[in-house]
Parts: sequence; structure tokens; C-alpha cells
Amino acid sequence: MGKSQADKDVHVTMGNNIRRFREISGISQKKLGAAIGVTFQQVQKYESGKDRISASKLVETAEIGDVTLAFPDHSTAALKLAANFDRIASSEQRAAIALLVAGLATQEE
Repeated sequence: MGKSQADKDVHVTMGNNIRRFREISGISQKKLGAAIGVTFQQVQKYESGKDRISASKLVETAEIGDVTLAFPDHSTAALKLAANFDRIASSEQRAAIALLVAGLATQEE
């Protein structure tokens, strides 16, 4: 049985996140691969979404950058807000929303 489109989308999203983490951390594909016990070609496949990264390799990758894979203790509403935030096309609107939320949060304190 082939991969569903949803499975493919998840692999691409995970790969994009791994690449962003690696680039922000200044780690090459070769160095990341060596750290988690795979070739740089395999890292390329993970990052492109061509191959699925196993849970154990994902945990190893996160540990390299001292990143937690657990969801923080946030409400369902907060997680929905975060999930939809990057879908807002206008950077000005995203900035305004971020200021609004920050302002509302400080009023609660």
C-alpha cells in the first residue's frame, strides 16, 4: 500500500522542520548525519520528505540541539492559534496579531 497524501505531507513538514533546525543551528547535513548515525544523503531524504524519519532518529536530532519534542502545556485554543498563525499571508497582519496577543497577555497579569 502506498503512502497517503496526508502521510506525504507529514514527512515534508517534518523534513522542513529538521532543515530549519539544522540551518539555524549552523549544522551541516554531514555533521547531523554523523551525530545520528546516518549518511548526509539520508539527512537529505529526511529533509526533502522522501523518507520518513523514525521516532528514535527524531529524538536524537532534537537532543543535538537541546530541543524538546513534547508539546508545552498549552490550551487547545493556543495550539489552534499557533497552527493557523503562519497561514496568515500578510507579515503586517501577523505582527499586529502578535502585538495584540502580547498586549492582552500583559493585561491579565
